[in-house]
Amino acid sequence: MNQDQKNKIIEEITKIFSGQLSVLELIGVVYGIKPTMAEMINFNKFDKALIKKLNKINYLCKKLSLHFVVSTKKFIINSPLGIFEMVDFDDPRKGKIAVGISKSKEDALEGVNLYYKKTLTDKGNRDFGRIMGYPECCLDFGDYLCENSKGDKDYDPNNFGFANPAVESLKRSKNFAWQCNVFTESPLSYYPCSLDCQKSIDYVNKLVKILKKVNEHHYKFLINYLKKPVSLYWTCADRILLYGDFKGDFEKAELKYDRLESRLDSIEFYQQNDMKLIKELNRVKGFIEKGNKIIMRPNYFEIFKNNKKLFKFKKENKYIPILVKPNK
Repeated sequence: MNQDQKNKIIEEITKIFSGQLSVLELIGVVYGIKPTMAEMINFNKFDKALIKKLNKINYLCKKLSLHFVVSTKKFIINSPLGIFEMVDFDDPRKGKIAVGISKSKEDALEGVNLYYKKTLTDKGNRDFGRIMGYPECCLDFGDYLCENSKGDKDYDPNNFGFANPAVESLKRSKNFAWQCNVFTESPLSYYPCSLDCQKSIDYVNKLVKILKKVNEHHYKFLINYLKKPVSLYWTCADRILLYGDFKGDFEKAELKYDRLESRLDSIEFYQQNDMKLIKELNRVKGFIEKGNKIIMRPNYFEIFKNNKKLFKFKKENKYIPILVKPNK
């Protein structure tokens, strides 16, 4: 099978669930950049229509000499920490199914098996990362995140662990490479040990080079989101992307903007939410829509319309929210 035929099958697979299967992850497996991929797919009911789609993926994976496996349970996502509950397929709640793809059937099975276990134990998390081919330096970072995810805010309110791993990556970074942009549309399936991790940068460079051949439109879309927007970031599920003139760093920054895209998605992503927080985030969004400038400081941020201050928001700590953009 030639490269064009492979690329067409890759694109066909990722379209089956409307982009829920990452084209970058599949490129990584097909072209030997990584050994295994494991993803979550949203579904409402385990019915004939869903089974038909899964069978189609299995058929196409076989054409690529890949093994495709599916979890035997449904996963309920209720928290930024990850999987909250594993239930039977007939549970009436909306949920996700885990799937694994690899050239090795054993690795595909292990990837699906560890998808749940990685949320329960530190060892499960590292084992999952090894199966996925993550860099050792980033696996060490994953151990750090696990060790500092106890939620004891009285001990260190600025240490979030897996509650906010993107911020923990930022703390360790001297520079912010666009390839490691986990604040907009991350090209990585893990959180890098820093935002200038060379192994992660090299990995992304390999992926996007092939992506350009598989789907040039998707390539341009991804590169745009990795390089251009500034992210006003709370968590992976809640951020606002802004376009304009950015100056400063994550502690002290100023942004004059003329366009925004809301990515306040936790209300849809999680089944249980802090509605007080959701209301506050939408309140912030409302002021941003009226303004054209943000000034970010460690203890607060302000929204302006030209020189008129619209509102000042007090921050609980200097890392939530932050205003960030790649500088290299």
